[in-house]
Amino acid sequence: MTERILPGTALADPAEMERFVADSRARWSTSDNRVAGTLWWYSTSSVVFTSLLTRLAEIDLAADPALDRLRVHVGEDGRVVNVYPGGLLPDVSSLPGALRSALSPVLETLSAVSGVRLPPLWAITTDAIANALLRAWRELGSPAKGVEQASWLVASMGSPLPPARFVELEGKPLVRRVSCCLIDHAGFAPCASCPHQDPAVRESRMLEASRLL
Repeated sequence: MTERILPGTALADPAEMERFVADSRARWSTSDNRVAGTLWWYSTSSVVFTSLLTRLAEIDLAADPALDRLRVHVGEDGRVVNVYPGGLLPDVSSLPGALRSALSPVLETLSAVSGVRLPPLWAITTDAIANALLRAWRELGSPAKGVEQASWLVASMGSPLPPARFVELEGKPLVRRVSCCLIDHAGFAPCASCPHQDPAVRESRMLEASRLL
């Protein structure tokens, strides 16, 4: 099997989403559609926002996220491995609304197929945006701008996205996750910043992670 290339509209197609969730079940060795769907969006959202938001940090231009202008690359194991936008928005101020319009049908389809409620999916979206912009700006040497830009974008997209949260440890900003990817339900250890940990354990693990940056 070779890499598949799909139009962005496939992300909102129920039949295609059934396939994504089935591939995720196999990849994570779980029979729980809710876990498989959550992990699929956790992985996919990171790929999507890295592609869509990196140029926002680098050259202050906003990629057009409209599904009918996206090209989606899917790997042999069913993971979305890259997303290519087909153009730019006329101005950065239109990005929050454009993102909401593009993402809403994707998350609604995923919710219907997997049984995951929409609020947790929007929370994962907040964290993916925060991570993508913080990472991009960190590579540019200005992580504080990543915090500022991510906070603006998430707030401008509005409810039901929860606000982006950050914590500074030893002078380094990190995303303080508001979502849970459910990886521990697939037999793996929770992420360092998992919100379901004891707060002291979470801070200790995040501090350890910050020292690797």
